Amino acid sequence: MKCIRCGHDCKFKERENGVCPSCNRRFAFEPRKGDPVSDALFDAAIKSVSAEGQLRWGVESLYYDVCRRLYRGKRKPVGCLVIVGIICAVLLTGAVLGYAALALGLIVLVPLFFWLLFVRLRCVVWLTQEKFNKLYDRWLAAHGPDKSVIVRKPQVQSPLAVESDLGDYSFDRAIICDRARTVDLLLANHFHFENNCAVLSVEGYPQGPFETVRKMLKRNPRLEVFALHDASEEGCKLAWRLANEPDWFQGQARVTDVGLRPCHEKPFRGLFLKSETRVSAGGGITEEEAKWLSRYKLELAAIRPEQIVKRMFRAINKKIDAETRATAAARFGGFETTHDSSSDGGSASGDFGESGEDSKRQFDGLLEQDVDSFSSDASDSDGGADGFG
Repeated sequence: MKCIRCGHDCKFKERENGVCPSCNRRFAFEPRKGDPVSDALFDAAIKSVSAEGQLRWGVESLYYDVCRRLYRGKRKPVGCLVIVGIICAVLLTGAVLGYAALALGLIVLVPLFFWLLFVRLRCVVWLTQEKFNKLYDRWLAAHGPDKSVIVRKPQVQSPLAVESDLGDYSFDRAIICDRARTVDLLLANHFHFENNCAVLSVEGYPQGPFETVRKMLKRNPRLEVFALHDASEEGCKLAWRLANEPDWFQGQARVTDVGLRPCHEKPFRGLFLKSETRVSAGGGITEEEAKWLSRYKLELAAIRPEQIVKRMFRAINKKIDAETRATAAARFGGFETTHDSSSDGGSASGDFGESGEDSKRQFDGLLEQDVDSFSSDASDSDGGADGFG
C-alpha cells in the first residue's frame, strides 16, 4: 500500500503499527485489518469531489463518492465468472459420475450464483452513513480537514442589516432547494454571484436574509424559479409546492423543475437509499414515480459538486421553446388528459384545482420540468472552471 504523503509503497509487515516506515506518519485505514477503504481511495474521492481543489464541497458529497468507488469494486464480475466456472465443472463431473452428483452440485451452487448476481446488481448504498462517519473521523485524526470542505457559518446576521444590503439588488432568477446543504454548496462556490440569482431552501435557509429575499422575489414580475432537489417524496413535490402555494409563487412566476427524479436513476445504481414511507401519487408525483419512491430515494449529493454546478448553469441558461414546454407539461406532475366524446372539445384534469384548458394553460405557463439538464454529465462549456472557480 502506498503512502499518499511520501509515495512510499510499503508491505503489510512494514506498516503493521499503522505508520509509514518512510515518513513516519500514520495511516488512517488498513484494508488488511478489515477496513473497507484505503487512504488512497479516500484521497482520490476528495480530489474528485473538490475537482482537484477547485470547488468547495460538503461531506455528504464525499460519502457518495466513496460509496461509488466501493460499488465499482464490488460489481466486478470476477465472482460470478468463478461461480459459472464451478457450475460448469460440476456439470462435467455429473456427466461422468452420474446424476446424483449433478443434482447435489446444482442444489448448492445455483442459489449461491443467484445470490452473487443479486449482490452485483444491488442498487442501494453498500456503506451506511454511520460507518462512513466513523471512517471520516479517522481520516480527520490522521490527515486533518481539507481546506475546501464547506463549514456552515452560524446564522447570526440581523434582519435589519440584511434588508439594507439587499435593497440594491434585483434577481430575475431564483433557485429554491429542498435541502440547506444544497444551498451551502451553491453559495460556497459563488454560483449566485456568477449567475445573478437568489438561492434559498424551501424550509427557510439562510435564516438571516430568507424572508427579505423571498419578499423581494415575489415582487418581481419577470422572475423565473428553478426547483433543485433530491429524488424523494418531498423533493419531487417541491416544484408543485412552489407553483401552487400562496407563500411562494402561486400564479406569479414560472417554476421549472430541474432536480433529480426517478427517471434519472439509471446512472446512480449503487447509490440509492431505502425509502422509509409509502408514497402516493399527487402533488407533482406520478403513479410510476410513486412506486419507485416507495422503494428508494436518491440524494442530489450523489452527483459530484462540479457536475451540480455545471448542470445548474446549463439548466438556468437554457431557452425552453413552446414544443419542449408542451412535452414537459404532458409528462410532469401526474397531469392527465381525458376526452369526453359527448362534447366538441376535450377536457383536462389534474392536481391543479382547475379543469379544462384553464388548467392546461396554468400548467404550461407556470410549471415545467427540465429532465435533460440532469440526465447527462455537463461539459466544460456548461459553466467551466473559468465561470465557477
